[in-house]
Amino acid sequence: MALGSLDIGIVGCGVAGQAAASFLADAGHRVTVLERFEQPHPVGAGLLLQPTGLSVLRALGLERGALTAGARIDGLVGENQWGIRILDLAYDDLHPAAFGLGIRRSVLFDLLHRRLLTGGARLVSGVEIVDVEREGARAVALDRKARRHGPFDLLVVADGSHSTLRERVFPRARAPLYPWGCIWATVPDPLASGAVRLLRQRFADTTTMMGILPVAPDAVTMFWSLRTPDLAPDRPLDLESLRQEALILWPEAASIIERAVAAGEFSRATYRHVSLPRWYNGPVVLLGDAAHGTSPQLGQGANLGLLDAHALARCLAGAADVAQALELFSRRRGPSNRFYQSASHLLTPFFQSDSVPLAILRDLLLRQACQTPVVRPMLTGVLAGLRRGWLSVESLDSDGRYPL
Repeated sequence: MALGSLDIGIVGCGVAGQAAASFLADAGHRVTVLERFEQPHPVGAGLLLQPTGLSVLRALGLERGALTAGARIDGLVGENQWGIRILDLAYDDLHPAAFGLGIRRSVLFDLLHRRLLTGGARLVSGVEIVDVEREGARAVALDRKARRHGPFDLLVVADGSHSTLRERVFPRARAPLYPWGCIWATVPDPLASGAVRLLRQRFADTTTMMGILPVAPDAVTMFWSLRTPDLAPDRPLDLESLRQEALILWPEAASIIERAVAAGEFSRATYRHVSLPRWYNGPVVLLGDAAHGTSPQLGQGANLGLLDAHALARCLAGAADVAQALELFSRRRGPSNRFYQSASHLLTPFFQSDSVPLAILRDLLLRQACQTPVVRPMLTGVLAGLRRGWLSVESLDSDGRYPL
């Protein structure tokens, strides 16, 4: 017997929360989104959508808008401080039509937000949820003013990697901060257009990492690694030192560096390695970064959140009750999410740490791997979000798209 229409609450109006709200409202559920900000807004500057995330946007009817506003990405190139190419991956190793999409977070947010507001879900803003209570088989969300929201047949927690509810649902949850984060800025780049668009990165040992990602036909996002204590909101950024270091590391990117520093509009980002015993507890389920936050080394955060949202709606549609749906969701999303959590955690010290030996090992092994015909497509599959585990991988369809 299939589930009927449910009362569903969603905490958080980010990528995963908004996508889930739209899918669930489309399925006929009564959806309420609870957002702490009076005016929901995106956090961060730019991101890379993989074939996986693009397929979810297609299911929401948003792919065309994203493709128009974003920038096609054909591959990833990474070089060390001596200009030696360490990483060299191309989506066409997987399929001639495969690609990623660089996009501003604000653009992705706006696409999802308009879809949310026109799709039947109810948005309640200015409500900071701080606790969850059980009421029989249902869940009630409590805000900071002790107001109760619900009860809900299902409560979805999607309030990001810095979730305030995670430990209320799972007291033994662990989410330590990574010792490194980054700053981002998006600037105009009239030379950004071209036949081959790449995410480019430049490394100096493991202590310095810089990247440039096209995110629009005429704009790029520049990112720069910093230690987490240097990213405290009350700590001023030393942009002149950044400028000098960046120009030494990557003189070919001087025009972008100068524009970014001159604008001075950098977003700060810190990351957590989230570890949970499981992703649901009774009628409460965690989605996206709240459930499996990682460092950004594999660029999968938004993509995994979009896949979670799509999978949750499908699992509810194919189950007899909420408990069965959440167990099915856990089995369906578990392998891929756990792989990217583990791989990101293992990979991060090779790019952000104080270990020169790890930098030497990275440069030797990755350069060789990217030049090996059998290994290179495997690495590109990791980039494209196709891994379901260390020994399991999914394939793109005959059109180069990810089959949901």
